[in-house]
Amino acid sequence: MSYELPAGKRLITPENPALEYMGRIDFDDPSRPVLVWPGTMIDVNFTGKSCALVIKNINHQELTHFGALVDGVMQKFFLKNSGGDEMYILAENLNNCEHTLKLVKTMASHNYVEFVGIVIDENAEVSCPNHKYDLKLEVYGDSVSAGEVVEDIYYEGQCDPEDHHCNNAADNSYFSYPLMLARRLNAEIHDVAQGGIALLDGTGYFTSDHLWGMTRVYDKIQYSPYGELKQWDFSKYIPDYVIIAVGQNDHNPDPEAIKRPDYRRMWKDKYIEMLRDLMGKYENATFILLLTVLKHDPTWEDALREIAGEVNEKRVRYFKFERGGAATDGHPRATEQAEMATELYAYIKGIQNEK
Repeated sequence: MSYELPAGKRLITPENPALEYMGRIDFDDPSRPVLVWPGTMIDVNFTGKSCALVIKNINHQELTHFGALVDGVMQKFFLKNSGGDEMYILAENLNNCEHTLKLVKTMASHNYVEFVGIVIDENAEVSCPNHKYDLKLEVYGDSVSAGEVVEDIYYEGQCDPEDHHCNNAADNSYFSYPLMLARRLNAEIHDVAQGGIALLDGTGYFTSDHLWGMTRVYDKIQYSPYGELKQWDFSKYIPDYVIIAVGQNDHNPDPEAIKRPDYRRMWKDKYIEMLRDLMGKYENATFILLLTVLKHDPTWEDALREIAGEVNEKRVRYFKFERGGAATDGHPRATEQAEMATELYAYIKGIQNEK
């Protein structure tokens, strides 16, 4: 153990029933659950004047961070690479009353986080928020869906800052369109998103020495090539709406491949295979196929439109944003992510009104 519990404090461990979890979380060891995918969250209410977080950073990249909201105020802090449990102070000198705490995994496979517990005052208490959600969402996507570079809000419509790929300091899944959409819809959310990922192995940018695709990792809970692979149990979470936002990175290494009939047919068949597998697991869910406002060749939009037509089921729909593929050369910032969330909110409300 790398930290010492301060005098006058106590540790609330992960098994405590007051803690509410959201996301694909590895509970193989319930005393140290592993948070993997971006946007994974833990909610709890607590009393007293302070709170802290104890976690272990399983680092896959030099710079990693994590997020917390105390009484609704977002903070993001950078994690130590000690290899052991570390304590991070989240709030001190609060009013002695009940407070809310939301923990958020802000990054994708840059790191995993072992959750050890929260630290509160010795005489303080915790309680469960017992939030009642109206819907369940699931999103399969790439860096846009994971919230990469969202905090560079002065770069709307521009390429990313040159240092982005060196430190990823501006990433924050909490301000991605999936999580913004979930908050608008009062929905639970599983954000199965990874920067650089394409549909197929050998394409895209997810880990340059492996180039794994979504077809390999969509059914995993732990999915990094630099760690153990673990299957996800789909029975644990049955969404009402599934958004598939894959196709942005698939032009690498051959931008013209999708324009060749044989490759286009193969790519669509693999997409449909994954789609139908999910449809079988979620028999009542509505599926929305889309790409984001990040610039891309419209041929990929055409391919998604064709897939929806070929599947030819009412619960599979193709959606295009008003500025789809044309808004920005760089990752969408928080404002542009909010634009996408607003359009999707209206679209899903329209689907609900059809029923």
